[in-house]
Amino acid sequence: MPDQRELATAAALALPRFVGSTALFHAAVAERMAVTPTELHCLHLLHGGVSDSPTELARLLGISTGAFTRLLDRMERHRLAERAPDPADRRRLVLRPLPDRMVELAELYAPMARFVGERLARLDRRQLTALVGFLTDGTAAAEQASGNLPDVTQAITS
Repeated sequence: MPDQRELATAAALALPRFVGSTALFHAAVAERMAVTPTELHCLHLLHGGVSDSPTELARLLGISTGAFTRLLDRMERHRLAERAPDPADRRRLVLRPLPDRMVELAELYAPMARFVGERLARLDRRQLTALVGFLTDGTAAAEQASGNLPDVTQAITS
């Protein structure tokens, strides 16, 4: 049986392959839906309840509000989402995913959703807690690392 260090090494080596395969799967889903991966990512954020604020979604996607407005225009044309007045503050807009495309999305993700559900069902409470902690901390670390990357356009033009 592998020791702790061997397991940690195996996990560290498997993670980039998992992330890469997942990225390819998401790109294939976006292609089947005739949308960009960024539009699909935005749809996931909306559907997952992460945010319905255009400003916050632009931040989470790492794009300017102007670029997000253009992305939202495309999402509306593709019938992925719609702008609506915020019920709590009518001066503000919120975004909502459109149900018909969510059904299509659910169908495309069904095989992976089944796999993930079956695998998570095998884990005990301690393992699930560790997994959620790793994913939460990993998300924060990736977001921080993204913000700390050097500006390559500045390096190229210098």
